Amino acid sequence: MLTIRRDGSRLSVETMGGILTWDSVCGGQLVGLTVKDELSQHSLMRQGSCMPDLQMVIDGNRLALSSCQAELSITDQAPDFCRLTSRATLHSGAVVTLEYEIHEEGAMFCNFAVDTPAGSSFELGECSVRCAVDTRGVRRMRWGHYTRQPKYKRDYSTVHAFAEFRMFRAAAEVAEERELFPYVSLSLGWENTRFFSNHLEFIMEDWTSYNDGPLSLTRSRVATADGDWQARWFFHEGSTVRITGSFRYRNRWGIMYGRARSQAGAQADPAVRNNAMGLRLAHCMYPYARKGDTWPWVSMPIKQVAAQNPQFFKGNPELSRVDEALAIGANYMIIHQFWMRNPGSNNEPVADYVPFDPAWLKSYVGHCHDKGMGVAFYVRGTEMWHAYSSFFEDFLQPDRDGLYADWNSPFCMGYVKCSPLHVSAHNYFHYTKSMRRRVGAGGVLIGHTGNANAIGSACFDVATAGEFSVRHDELLAHPESTAYYAHLACTGGNLISGNLPDRVVFSSQKAMAVCAAFGMMSHPFMEPGVSFEERVAYIRPLWDAMARLPGRITRLHNPAYIPTRAVTTASDHLYPSLWQSDKRQALLLVTNLNENPESGTVELNLNELELGSKPVITPLDVAGTHGEVQVDGSVVRLKAVPSLQFSAFKIG
Repeated sequence: MLTIRRDGSRLSVETMGGILTWDSVCGGQLVGLTVKDELSQHSLMRQGSCMPDLQMVIDGNRLALSSCQAELSITDQAPDFCRLTSRATLHSGAVVTLEYEIHEEGAMFCNFAVDTPAGSSFELGECSVRCAVDTRGVRRMRWGHYTRQPKYKRDYSTVHAFAEFRMFRAAAEVAEERELFPYVSLSLGWENTRFFSNHLEFIMEDWTSYNDGPLSLTRSRVATADGDWQARWFFHEGSTVRITGSFRYRNRWGIMYGRARSQAGAQADPAVRNNAMGLRLAHCMYPYARKGDTWPWVSMPIKQVAAQNPQFFKGNPELSRVDEALAIGANYMIIHQFWMRNPGSNNEPVADYVPFDPAWLKSYVGHCHDKGMGVAFYVRGTEMWHAYSSFFEDFLQPDRDGLYADWNSPFCMGYVKCSPLHVSAHNYFHYTKSMRRRVGAGGVLIGHTGNANAIGSACFDVATAGEFSVRHDELLAHPESTAYYAHLACTGGNLISGNLPDRVVFSSQKAMAVCAAFGMMSHPFMEPGVSFEERVAYIRPLWDAMARLPGRITRLHNPAYIPTRAVTTASDHLYPSLWQSDKRQALLLVTNLNENPESGTVELNLNELELGSKPVITPLDVAGTHGEVQVDGSVVRLKAVPSLQFSAFKIG
C-alpha cells in the first residue's frame, strides 16, 4: 500500500509501515514521521523539527535548510514506490537538491547534493545533518549502531570482514566517533506490547568530508536529551576551510521504518507479511565443499577454526529423506549449497549457481512438491549474480517456493563496494526487492546473517538470528534480548539451528520454548548418517502442536511485540502465541520462560478471531507439553507450567 496526499505546502506518503510528511517551506525536508502498529499510530517528530535538518556555518553564520522555501514535486509514481524532488537555495546561490525515494516495504532513501556555483567562495565552519526522534511516549527502547571499522569472523574456510556493530544499548548511552556511522538503529515499544513493535534505521552510505579533506574532520554523535533521541552526522566539523565553486558535496541517507510482522499470504501487505510464519523447516545441510589444484577450488583456504571441520561433499541425499522429514512433520525443505556445481565458500571461492546434478535436483524438488512441501534453495546475499541464473525458473515454483539467502546484509565486506568508505544500502534494498519479485508475493524469503538489519530484511519474510558466537549468548539471554536480536520489531523471526559446539543452545529445549513464546520457528539440520528424528527432537513438541492446526497460517497474535486485542495475560512470565489459519481455526500456545514453574491466566477475545459462531477452546494432548489447564469460556487457566514448557489449545 502506498498513498500520496498533498495539502498546501505539505506532501505525505502513507504505507502500512507509517506516514512520511514533507514541507516545502522547510526546505523540502521531512517534518513528520509516524509509525504504525496493529492498533495505533505513533508520531515521532516534534512540532517544528525536520529531517535531515541540514545546517551549515558559512562565514561565521549558521544557516539552516529549514528556513528556505523549496520547490517540492512528485517526479515518479508506481503502486509500490514513488519519487519526490526538492530544490532550495541555501546561500550564495548554492542549491540543495533532495531526491527522495519511498517504498511500500517501509524504506525511504534520499540522494542529496549541495552544489556551489562557479565563482563563489566562502568559509565553511561546519556542515551537519540530524535525525531526532521524540521518545517521550515510548515505554521501552534500545538502540545500536554500526561503525566504519571492520571486524572479523573465522569459519572453517577463511576469515571474513564485517562492519563492527554495537547493539542493545540503553537510552542513556552515548556514542561519538570521528567518522560517519553508516547505520544507527532504534527499537521502540509502547504500552500495548511487552517489548518492541517498531524499528527504525538511519543510514548514511558514504564516509566523506564536505571538502574532500581529512576524514578526521567528520564526526557522528548519538545521544538522548530532553526526550529526544538524536543521531547527528558532521560532514565537516572542528576547523574552518575555504570552499570555492564550482563544488558539489553529495551523499545518500535513508530511513527504514518497520513494524512487527503478523500476516501471511500473497495478499498481505509487504510491510506486515511473513510467509514463513509457522513453517516446519527441514534444512538439508549436506556437506558441500570441494577442493582441487585449479581455480576456483585452489582459492579456498581450509580449516581456520578448531570447532568446525571442512564440510567436503559426500554425495546427494536420497529421495527417502524427503519422506523421513515429512513423517516427522516438516512441510518445507531448505536445500543447502551442495546443489551447486561450485558451491563456493562465503565468496572465496564464489558460487556459480549452476546445478551440480540437475537430474537429482529435479527429482528431489519434484518429490518434495508431490508430497506437498515447498522448497527453498540456498543462495548468498552477497553474490548478486545468482539473479542471472535460471535455477529458480528451471526447478522451483513462484508463489510457493523460495530462497534461503545467507549473508543477506550490505555490511558484509564481500558485498560489492562495501568498505569503510561506502555501503551500498540503497542498491542492496533494490537487490532484495528483486529477489521478492522472483519468488513471488506468495513465495518465501529467509535471510541469515550475523546481525539482522531492516536494510537486508525489509523484503524478506524472516531473519534467521544466531550466526555469530557473540549473538549466541545474548540472543537467548532473556526475553527482551530475544525480541531485540531476533529483530521481531521489523521482520519475522527465526532461530538458527546447529550441532557445533558453540551452537548447542540453538538445538535445546530453551530454543524450542523461545520459538513457541515468540511465534518463531527454527530449522533443524538434515545431515548424512544422522536420523532427522534425532535432529528434530528438541523442537518436536512445537512441531507436533503446530501440525494440529489445519490449513495455511494467515495471522499471528503475540502481545510480546504485536499489539493485539485477541489475547492478553497479566503474567510476567507466560507468553501466549495465537495462530490463525485459513480454515477458520486457531492454535494457542502459552509458554513459561521463567526459571521456575508459573501459574496464571490467559484471556482471549474470540470476536477478534472471526472463527465463526461460538468457537470452542479445547486443550490439546501433545507429548512434551503441559496439560494441567482449565478452560472457563474465553479464559484459560494454567497451573504450575514447568520452565521452558508450553500448553497448547485448539480454537474453532
